[in-house]
Amino acid sequence: MSLPLTCNKDRWLEAYNMFLENSDRQQRVGEWIEREFESKVVNILSDRHSDDIGVKQPLCVLGIGSAEGNQDILQLKQLKSEFSQISATVVEPSRQMILQYQDTVHQKSRDFTGIEFEWYNQTYQDFIQLHGIKQKYHLISMVHSIYCVGDTDLEEALRELQDLLEPGGVILMVVLTDHTGVGKLVNTFPNLATKEQNSATNEPSTTKSNRLVNSTDVKSILDKHKIAYTQSEYTEFTDITACFLEENTITGNILLDGLTQTLDFKTSVSTDVYNKVMDFIKDNMSVRKDQHDSDKLCFDSVCDILMISK
Repeated sequence: MSLPLTCNKDRWLEAYNMFLENSDRQQRVGEWIEREFESKVVNILSDRHSDDIGVKQPLCVLGIGSAEGNQDILQLKQLKSEFSQISATVVEPSRQMILQYQDTVHQKSRDFTGIEFEWYNQTYQDFIQLHGIKQKYHLISMVHSIYCVGDTDLEEALRELQDLLEPGGVILMVVLTDHTGVGKLVNTFPNLATKEQNSATNEPSTTKSNRLVNSTDVKSILDKHKIAYTQSEYTEFTDITACFLEENTITGNILLDGLTQTLDFKTSVSTDVYNKVMDFIKDNMSVRKDQHDSDKLCFDSVCDILMISK
């Protein structure tokens, strides 16, 4: 019997970090922010809001699932060039990651002059339960964090996010598409992990799919409610060579857990299911050259960047 990767927070974090080590996601998102964030977000916020914002009252920014803060920080640096006062609220459930973010802010405090941070080491759901939607934000940033909502709660979550926005505000959401890479994989095999563990007894309990929310899910709800948005896209590459080495590598096993969103994927699923998933990955991977001109196997994922307006 297999369990969703989210059942084990330590393993999830290990898989997340292993994915980042073998992926160019951070680089690709960072390049987009450097290239397009100013024109597609900063200038829009500046045009839509009075001169008082960022001067007499702060520009309010909410980061959801900010991880170690790499992408948030790039955004804040560009916002700071236009708005002299910023209130940045950070919601991140991983204590290790939020401590990394705080350490970066502390070490480079001069870069954050004029920015006041509020830190919440909790999930988005817990944050909403605790604070409701009284506070409004000019920008909400969700870089690959909408997945934590789950597809069954997505419509309600998008409604809440709209309610959290100031009029003229923007939600920046980066999300996998469903027709390539990781998004296609987990949605082709949505029932690899179908049980959630009871935290009190460690026994399997509630049925839960490992399917990930994708950009088609998000855009269909936005279209349904006639919520305006624009979009860009980028392609990220994940080196999955370790998943196909004959020896039983730790790196390969952790990467497979992350790719399939399944805890101990290699040992917990049947041989038939394992072979089907690996065949799928082979059919959808590419071969690229590394810096030493050696072949590496890559899993390519197209991601949508949605700018959702109010």
